[in-house]
Amino acid sequence: MKYSMKDITSSLTKKKNSRSSLWVQLWVRKASFPVTYCFINAGWSANQVSILSWILIFVAAVCLCINNFWWMLAGVILTNFWLVLDCVDGNIARVKKVKSFMGDYFDAVAGYGPFSFTTLALGIAAYNTTFLVPEEYKYWLIIIGGFGAMCNLYMRLVHQKYLNCFFAAKQILGENEEITLKDTEDKKSFAYIREQIDKNLGVSGLFMPWLFVGLFTNTFDIMVVFYTLYYVVSFLAICVLYSRNASMFEVEAQAKMKEMGKRI
Repeated sequence: MKYSMKDITSSLTKKKNSRSSLWVQLWVRKASFPVTYCFINAGWSANQVSILSWILIFVAAVCLCINNFWWMLAGVILTNFWLVLDCVDGNIARVKKVKSFMGDYFDAVAGYGPFSFTTLALGIAAYNTTFLVPEEYKYWLIIIGGFGAMCNLYMRLVHQKYLNCFFAAKQILGENEEITLKDTEDKKSFAYIREQIDKNLGVSGLFMPWLFVGLFTNTFDIMVVFYTLYYVVSFLAICVLYSRNASMFEVEAQAKMKEMGKRI
């Protein structure tokens, strides 16, 4: 079956598009449509595109680590193309209307690439290009990049573990709920605000055009310091918030368990 460009563009709902970052809405989504057309009519599945993007972001990170302008430019372009592919797999899934039971796994694995590979590579690129940091202190930029990657990944591990425990507890209590964060729909909630900040400042937002600016102005050092601070603050906020929520939920869940025991 051959899919048309209209099939691809019409599959994206206004609600889905509105929840993306401004960078994705203004440029990445539009760029993803012709790329989707090529992949979907070549017989690629959404999961196959996710795996390709996983490989691509690793290659991009390696390119960023090489102390040569053209290799770094290739790394910047490939990193931005990774974001295009991140939209392509979703486009294919919506157009084909095929339910993938492991699609979230492949998408998440590919999505964690920039949080690990790229952040560390950014520290190495900063080490190679900085003119602000004295020679004897440049190695700190690599350490900063590695620490930023660690905080980012640990933050997402805390997030996923909290969700897994929360919804597992809900099932034990007989409160079957979909695995989703409903409060991200509430524009006044912390979850919604955090999500919007993360999207517009993170790898799907400002991060991508800033890579080009950082390359042409030799300011990867400023970029890696900014994002490491951002990831550290986000990590601390997530840990405090989820620990508080987990403690409160534990009290409520134990009370419900006692009530269920009395009924039995």
